[in-house]
Amino acid sequence: MELPTFEEIFKQIKWNFWVLGIKLNDRKVYFRFYLFSVLLAIMLLAEISYFVSKISSNNIIELSELAPCVFIGVLSILKIVFLVAKKEMIFELVDCLEKLYGKALENVRQKKLIEKEVLNINKLLRYYFILNGVLISVYNFSAPIFMIYHYVAKSELVFRLPYAVLVPFSTDMWQTWLIVYVYSISCGWICILDFTTSDALYCVATSQICNNFAILSDEVSRMNSKNVQSLEKIIQQHQYLLKLSKDLDDIFKLPNLFNYLVGSLEICALGFSLTLGNWSHFLGYVLFLLSVLLQILMMSVFGENIIRESRRVGEAAYLCDWHGMDRKAKKTILILMIRSHKEQQLTAFKFSVISYGSFSKIISTSWSYFTILRTVYKPSGTYT
Repeated sequence: MELPTFEEIFKQIKWNFWVLGIKLNDRKVYFRFYLFSVLLAIMLLAEISYFVSKISSNNIIELSELAPCVFIGVLSILKIVFLVAKKEMIFELVDCLEKLYGKALENVRQKKLIEKEVLNINKLLRYYFILNGVLISVYNFSAPIFMIYHYVAKSELVFRLPYAVLVPFSTDMWQTWLIVYVYSISCGWICILDFTTSDALYCVATSQICNNFAILSDEVSRMNSKNVQSLEKIIQQHQYLLKLSKDLDDIFKLPNLFNYLVGSLEICALGFSLTLGNWSHFLGYVLFLLSVLLQILMMSVFGENIIRESRRVGEAAYLCDWHGMDRKAKKTILILMIRSHKEQQLTAFKFSVISYGSFSKIISTSWSYFTILRTVYKPSGTYT
């Protein structure tokens, strides 16, 4: 199967950024970005106001139903704002990765080495975009569907909105309801675009760096006394990949921290809503939970991948035919092994390393929050 070009891999991400008012090859941020950010901020303010107005021990179920939408809105706007702040660094990183990918496609061995990973990341992102597209469609269009159903069943028109918001006027009239409804679903799509684009960029950039570590490991493993002259080039390439890994962590360390902090709360609230909430929203809860779990899992898997692939460079150096090399080459190989022993990591602003362990910790923390919520909700003297 023919591998896609770098432009094809980044096509959807670049298109999403353009819709949001950002161009990766242009340092200018367009008016759309500021407009969408203000619209989303106002929507979040309306949701948070409604949430605060309902804070009470008697409204735990309702609050758990409202919380995920508030959390994902806050998360999406924070992630996109900090990515824009790192826009120039992103542009430089993407440009470097494009050149490396182009070189890999020109080499038959390297192309075959990364083929599976490139095709897998394309499939993963396609399903991720589809899942979140279905999720936002369910949330956006469920309100009018329930309105129609209620009208047919009881001959009574009850105006419903897709997201609970507190606005300074009544929405029990067609004109005001339609304005708030259109505004709400527009903000829903902006929110989805914000965080899916950020996640897709994270996954593709991390995958590309991992692929280049794999290519480097393959070159190192084939080192011997006959091609020892290429050792200097390999060292330079290794240092270059270490720099790109550091840049990647610098770009995403704050978004990763937000994911880490908010993810546990989202899973807890969605789990509580699934077990005790309104069953008419069951499909939305399930899709939302799947989206959050997939988002955190993707973050963890690619974080683990970069740890594994960067460590393999040292393992490949140990397994190469270094016995027949001269003393200088042996010292260089040893230095490469020592440096590779300190694997590259993506972090949540240095508070935690993004890996399988962080995924387990998020799930564990979510379960702890969930059991506390269940205990608070149940009458005293009963336990889960």
